[in-house]
Amino acid sequence: MERIVITGSSGFYGRAMIAAIRGEFPAALILGLDVVAAKTNPPDLFETCDITSSRLKDVIAEFRPDTVIHLAFVVNPMRDEVRMHQINVNGTRNLLAAVNEVRPARLLVSSSATAYGAWPDNCIPLTEEHPLRTRTEYCYAHDKFQVETMLLDFSATQLQTKVSWTRPCMIYGPGMCNFMTALFTTTPMLPLPGGDNPPMQFVHLDDVAEASLEILKANATGPFNVAPADWFTMQDLARMRGRLALPIPFWVCRAFTTCWWGLRLPIFRFPASLWYFIRYPWIITPARLTKEVGYKFRYSSKDVIRLLLKDAGKLTHNF
Repeated sequence: MERIVITGSSGFYGRAMIAAIRGEFPAALILGLDVVAAKTNPPDLFETCDITSSRLKDVIAEFRPDTVIHLAFVVNPMRDEVRMHQINVNGTRNLLAAVNEVRPARLLVSSSATAYGAWPDNCIPLTEEHPLRTRTEYCYAHDKFQVETMLLDFSATQLQTKVSWTRPCMIYGPGMCNFMTALFTTTPMLPLPGGDNPPMQFVHLDDVAEASLEILKANATGPFNVAPADWFTMQDLARMRGRLALPIPFWVCRAFTTCWWGLRLPIFRFPASLWYFIRYPWIITPARLTKEVGYKFRYSSKDVIRLLLKDAGKLTHNF
């Protein structure tokens, strides 16, 4: 890899990806595309460019990359779901049109384990062979499902480009703060929606970036689950925080969050549809990544949640 384009280069995933690439390919030239420039760990070249812009194709074509890494997605829920869909889905369609013309050797796209859907009958853990069953209620997960549908069609026709995509579980790294970290660290007690004790899985940001690089180095294709092999439960998290985990009727969780989200109050900064992904399992196995690419995770899922709680000053018991 000598000439690399990264969309979403200023985000956490993008900057971690740049660091991983520089560690192994210090001579590679990296062009970053984003709506704002990064304050730390910038790419070699940077272009302010919205992923939905008509300029995208010309910017990428002029650079002539051998590798394209697409990370420009909205993760935190937006109140304007139409705009969120435009960025996540139409932006990916725009990127694929550019790749179709440039025809690089490799394309890697960031998807999500949420594309599997959160369902009470999901097996634990899920493999890449498990069918994706989208939850249309939650915009981000449904966007990722649609992105993966496009990637399957695209990869079937672009035989000259090795197309791969990652399906990480919940990601955490130093300095990261989002709607899920707030739920786990700031509430006085932890809810057990519907009385269930849901399993959860976290992956360290460095592992996500390094695993992505290994997939590219291997010229691997198709989807790859990116998560450690272990997981924990909401009650485990409550014990680590020294807090109670209380059963809450599922309809109460949804009704409360609907009102909270509508009033734009802090802590619960997500729509009620996310409760499906808190209550029901979407645990994944990294078996394909381990066997075919040879990647070994540096951090377990429990390591990552301990780090999250420690950074927030909430770790009271080292479970």
